Amino acid sequence: MNTIIKKLIEKRVITIFLAVIIGLVGIYSYYILPRQESPDVSAPYAMVITSYPGATPKDVKELVTKKIEDKMVELDDFEKAMGTSKEGLSIIIVKFDSDADNDKAMQDVRNAIEDVRRDLPSGIMGIHIDTDLVKSAGIIISLSGENYTYEQLESFGELFKTELSNAEGISKFTIEGKLDKEVKVDIDIRKLNEIGLGIDDIDKILQAQNVEIPTGDIDYDGDKITVKTPGIFTSIKDIENTIIAVSPQNGNVLRLKDLANIYVDLEEGMAKYKQNGKNAVLLTGYFKENKNVVLIGKDVRKIIDNVKSKLPTDLVVEEVVYQPKDVSDSVNNFMLSLLEGIVLVIIVVFIGMGLRNALVVSTSIPLCILMTFGVMFLMKIKIHQMSLTALIIALGILVDNAIVISDTIQVRIDKGESNELASFKGTSMSSIPIFTATLTTIAAFSPLLGLPGAAGDFLLAIPQVLIISIIGAYVGAMFITPSLATIFFKPTKEKALKKQRLRGVFHKCLGQSLKRKKTVVLSTFIVLLITVKIIMPLLPSEFFPYVDKDLVYIDMDSENIANMEATERLTDHVVEVLKDIPEITNYTVAVGDGLPKFYLTMPPATPSSDYGQMLCKFDLAKGENRFKSKLELLDHIQSILDENIPEGKCTAKLLANAVPKDAKIIVRMSGENLDRLMEVANIMKKEVSKLEGTTNVRHDMKDKVYQIQVDIDEDKAISMGITKYDIQKQINMALYGKVSSVYRRDGGEYNIKIESNIKDTALLSNMKIKSSITGKKVPLKQFAQINYSSKLDTIKTFNREQSIELLANELPGYNATEIEYRIENELLPKMDLSGVKITFDGEREDIKEYFSVAGILAGFTVILIYIILVIQFNSFIQPLVILMTIPLSIIGSVIGLYFFKKPLSLTAFLGIIALIGLVVKNGILLIEYINDARNEGHNIDEACIDAVDKRFNAIILSAVTTIMGLVPLAIGNSSLFSPMAISLMFGLAASTFLTMIVIPVIYSLIETFREGRKIEV
Repeated sequence: MNTIIKKLIEKRVITIFLAVIIGLVGIYSYYILPRQESPDVSAPYAMVITSYPGATPKDVKELVTKKIEDKMVELDDFEKAMGTSKEGLSIIIVKFDSDADNDKAMQDVRNAIEDVRRDLPSGIMGIHIDTDLVKSAGIIISLSGENYTYEQLESFGELFKTELSNAEGISKFTIEGKLDKEVKVDIDIRKLNEIGLGIDDIDKILQAQNVEIPTGDIDYDGDKITVKTPGIFTSIKDIENTIIAVSPQNGNVLRLKDLANIYVDLEEGMAKYKQNGKNAVLLTGYFKENKNVVLIGKDVRKIIDNVKSKLPTDLVVEEVVYQPKDVSDSVNNFMLSLLEGIVLVIIVVFIGMGLRNALVVSTSIPLCILMTFGVMFLMKIKIHQMSLTALIIALGILVDNAIVISDTIQVRIDKGESNELASFKGTSMSSIPIFTATLTTIAAFSPLLGLPGAAGDFLLAIPQVLIISIIGAYVGAMFITPSLATIFFKPTKEKALKKQRLRGVFHKCLGQSLKRKKTVVLSTFIVLLITVKIIMPLLPSEFFPYVDKDLVYIDMDSENIANMEATERLTDHVVEVLKDIPEITNYTVAVGDGLPKFYLTMPPATPSSDYGQMLCKFDLAKGENRFKSKLELLDHIQSILDENIPEGKCTAKLLANAVPKDAKIIVRMSGENLDRLMEVANIMKKEVSKLEGTTNVRHDMKDKVYQIQVDIDEDKAISMGITKYDIQKQINMALYGKVSSVYRRDGGEYNIKIESNIKDTALLSNMKIKSSITGKKVPLKQFAQINYSSKLDTIKTFNREQSIELLANELPGYNATEIEYRIENELLPKMDLSGVKITFDGEREDIKEYFSVAGILAGFTVILIYIILVIQFNSFIQPLVILMTIPLSIIGSVIGLYFFKKPLSLTAFLGIIALIGLVVKNGILLIEYINDARNEGHNIDEACIDAVDKRFNAIILSAVTTIMGLVPLAIGNSSLFSPMAISLMFGLAASTFLTMIVIPVIYSLIETFREGRKIEV
């Protein structure tokens, strides 16, 4: 190492040139590095949708959902399955572990479905597997206009799609909201009853009359001439004029139009979208991976503007989601914080070191940052809020080593050594403690790489980038700073009086503390005990805050089951109620499905005719800042919805960080008896609603709904030649409809769907059922009764267990974790829970899981650092003295969080863990100098005072630079990173002060005791 240092100092021009090359590589890497707003932590999801027409929710659950779920749990990396069994429909969402291979997981799902298909009922109409739930849309553009139909809007969307699909960096564009048309054959049941045909006969006739079979060819004069027999419908008139019966008496024909209304209309049950109340289609774009979306976004916007200029002016083109702008704004904000931190650090260095030395030390900041960008490019670490936050945290660390090296070199130059010799000897002398300090800092951050799950993936870039920058800072300080010092350093003049006074205060304070060692140590630990036992429990706990975006989305569930029109009326009512809120600037609505996934942590939506979703953009300033936070606005929106929307359940939500959940308070009830589950769920909903601090308490099971029951007298039916199959098939066609054939026109295909005009029970009971045995028709009322009964429309399962989830939100100023404890300790003991299993799955459980893991990692960190220190100091006791800096830092962190009213979030807790490496570094340098002073002949107390005096400038300067670098992050509006910055700042400030007082006192106390024992021996 010394040889390398000496050579680099001697060849300092080459060294500086290499540094410039590294800087240029870093600038280029920054330019081309992929950018995104947040890390991609989406775990692999798959959705399996199975259609089983006519089956009850219970039958769907037992015959379809259960069999598929049983197969899913056998898959590798399976985490959980959430099943929904509805009338004629099974929907299962399968989630895998966050570290599972997405392609393998999705293929496993497909293979499992193929395996289980043979065990499913024969009445299954089809299984759709959606394996594209992980990707989130980078661009969502709405096309709307009062004067345009959905078909016209789709044609405009095709123009955009054609141009945008060829853009560099775009993987695909899709058009959401395309409403296909179909030919409806609406049969008049009264007229059908008058003839001998059944509704299934009409189906067969349409299929037979709309067929094209290759006829063959004829040999003619040595050539083959194809014979074509027209057999398909070429117009609606062809369908209308289809002959369905001929009178044997007079030969009169009966055509389809004589008993049915035939027309072209939109397909029923198709999801549709609206933008600010107008019909719309959504143009949804996806970016290729590992691309700079900001650069791609500039090209895409040019294409959009170009296409837009060619379209009618009354066509409204709006950007619902435009990720390049969001990413650009986010990166720019963090880069601004980074630059502000750099400026503050450089100012502190200038004040503390003087112009020349400060210039040399400050050079390490941009150089290390650019070096980090270069390594990030090689390691494929993207630029986003986590990686940039890590650089902000690292700012002070980047100059620490350079400060120590330059300070040592300056002391030797002041003693008369030449610049080159002082640079070499000063760097060599500091190399071991700096290397050890670097190792301990890396050791402090390394265990954070092992944080599991989605939260670990979300935060992974922080320890990665910190470790890279720490290594870069070591390389810069050891090899580049000495070369620059050789060129620029000069002997210093007398130090300022102000600096002497500050040093004098610490000198005096340490001298008095060494006279009262036991009192100082005891007082310190009393303060630590008060902090941990009294102040820390007062801090509200939080897993992750909500995303810092001005977006709120609303899930809407209609009370009218399987009625898309009712759902659309519900969404229109919600729009009408919320449009007068001044803060809401823009809204996009989906009916029958969720919006395209517009954020990484958005949970997948389940398509259903009774479901809708609304995305609202808001600006708190528009309402003259009457709401202090987005949580207050959310609560206001929810209260308006609760008061004004009686026809459905509406839940307003904010986007979640890392781990998406429907609420922060979740209680899951599982059991075999669904009625019992409903009873307990309704009681719990009522009781939780009474708890202070709760709002929007709901459960995910709908109330029972009425159904029309056809009670068949089987003996009567079979005596008339009517089978169950005849009854179910013909009623199913009449009410549910059936696609009989396909009508082709102008290159498009349209389903021909037969259905009936039955709208009431009287017409249903008079419908004649045709016997497949006798061929005769018998009115339904002759062998069956029409009755009303109640039923559960939906049955939910979680990991194969029948379950109901109770969800609740917390009001501003209240804590979800505390509310869950109140539910568990106050409500549940008073309730009769027989036959019901209770499981909590809210924020509290995430905190327990991840905080305990983080605590274990912190313990592992301390052990790792202790091993490194034992090797360096060849002592078991002195490393323990150094490790005493860790609890001292907790005092500052907790008091800082309490003072600024910040929660003890996961990021704040990780900030406390990160302090371990920072504060131990000061302890290492201090103990190293105390040992050197003792080796020079000083007694223990004198050595302590001498070490603090010599290391005072470096310790204070490195602490202040780190603290000042974090100021922009602490005072920013980020609810995610502000608690982390505050815990780091105050922890480091308290630890720095106490390190220079308490650590020498503890050292003196222990070493004095050990020397006394030696004398006795």
